[in-house]
Amino acid sequence: MELIKSNHYLMKTDWEMLSSLVDELKEHGIEKFDELFAKLTELKIKNFNDLLKYISGSQCDNNLAVLCEGLFERLRSAVPDRELIMTSSDEVGTYLLDKLAGRKQEELWAVYIDNSNHIVAEKRLFQGTLDKSIAHPREIFRWAVIYACAGFFVVHNHPSGNLIPSKSDIELTKMLFAASELFHIDFLDHFIVGKGKYLSLRERQLF
Repeated sequence: MELIKSNHYLMKTDWEMLSSLVDELKEHGIEKFDELFAKLTELKIKNFNDLLKYISGSQCDNNLAVLCEGLFERLRSAVPDRELIMTSSDEVGTYLLDKLAGRKQEELWAVYIDNSNHIVAEKRLFQGTLDKSIAHPREIFRWAVIYACAGFFVVHNHPSGNLIPSKSDIELTKMLFAASELFHIDFLDHFIVGKGKYLSLRERQLF
């Protein structure tokens, strides 16, 4: 499996992306900064984490969510070592270890790819103790449809360093695999990472 970081977001300038966001906000009746601040106050968005949570939730308009995700991805792309080529599970696992290093709570991320195995997007979808009632496939597939991706894999961390999959981990993985066949979107793998190690549920043939 070859995963290559995509530069497709560079097709638009920063100004064009910001202009698109301004136009989208106008569609929602927001044309001035004070109107934007009033809306943020109404939604109880006080910091960046609150904003990310709102954008990832079902209340946020899909077009607005995609535009905001594009801008956030542009900010993240400023990291010098953004370009990556991953050709094996070991390289993917190492990349994910770096991504979730030092997290004190469990987090579940989905990484979406296109037909050429370019990474389209990376999203943190859940935080806290994961179980199948909280980490529901519908949110993972909602973004898969929005991004029109060809496939995806998920990763979550075990801060304790114990990589043994729980019953909930395995049940969630099987639910994702079953749903992927219905949606015709490839579910590539479920990784568990923690304290410098990773486990691939596909390699362990757990789905």
